[in-house]
Amino acid sequence: MGRPGVSVTPDLDRQPRQRPGRWPFPGDNALVRARKIAQMYRAALGLANPQMRDECDRTAAGFGETWAVPRVLAADVEVLGPAAAADFLGVSTARIRSLRLAGRLPGVRDGDGWLYRRADLVALQTSPRRRNRLVAETGA
Repeated sequence: MGRPGVSVTPDLDRQPRQRPGRWPFPGDNALVRARKIAQMYRAALGLANPQMRDECDRTAAGFGETWAVPRVLAADVEVLGPAAAADFLGVSTARIRSLRLAGRLPGVRDGDGWLYRRADLVALQTSPRRRNRLVAETGA
């Protein structure tokens, strides 16, 4: 440790202070922002050290925290409910609903709920608008 009043990072202390940037998605609450930041770090760790990322995933899963770990769908799954669709896209179920209401994600009413075709989710995921958002969110 340093002495009181003495900086351990004098070069960093001389850097001009910058105003923090604005979050690109104003509708996101603090929890959604935190999750997106965590997913960004997870993606970066996966590029730098995939084994360490996998170990962190196992540790988080051991605590019951699996929300940041992408889920792999079976190849024969063609229709998904709102929760599975949200997992597939890495968003909340509320976001799935807003995408449907905005006409960006077709859904089929099934009794009390909605179903979404895998092909529609993939199309949304690979659309230029979605790719740009994912790059902004994850840095990937």
